[in-house]
Amino acid sequence: MGSSKVELFLEHVVAAARPVFDDVLAVHRAGAASTNIRTIFEEPHEDEAAIFGVARALRDANGKAFLLAVDYPLITADVLRYLAGRGGMPVWNGEPQPLCAVWDAALLPRIAERIAAHRYDLRTLGGQEMIPESELRARFRGEPLLNVNTPEEWERAQRFLASR
Repeated sequence: MGSSKVELFLEHVVAAARPVFDDVLAVHRAGAASTNIRTIFEEPHEDEAAIFGVARALRDANGKAFLLAVDYPLITADVLRYLAGRGGMPVWNGEPQPLCAVWDAALLPRIAERIAAHRYDLRTLGGQEMIPESELRARFRGEPLLNVNTPEEWERAQRFLASR
């Protein structure tokens, strides 16, 4: 994409989150540079997977927390407010969105078991209500939950940004 997702998207994601949440913080891999918001770091590990950041965030929260990855450059405060109040995990473009969802630290033992077994998929962890895509699309226009991980997805997101 030409730059890191943190460089491209963090400012927008934080700006959308601040009106909704009392505390907004970043979770980075050990050794990563800190950002201009409160930052906590994952414990060192060899594998690359979001589950490590989820575990670190939930240990910090010690209760329920809304976890939002930097991968959502079209997210809005209205969408976040709705998801936080509704609870659970949204489905978008046919896929659960575990990195834009309400999580509970009570899941930490199950997450630890998965990490120990090298099973890092968050979508199959369970323990959360799924928010149907049809419900979300009826409330929100565009692609606010577009998860951007490729240059092609970033180009698509930029088209939506230009049309706002």
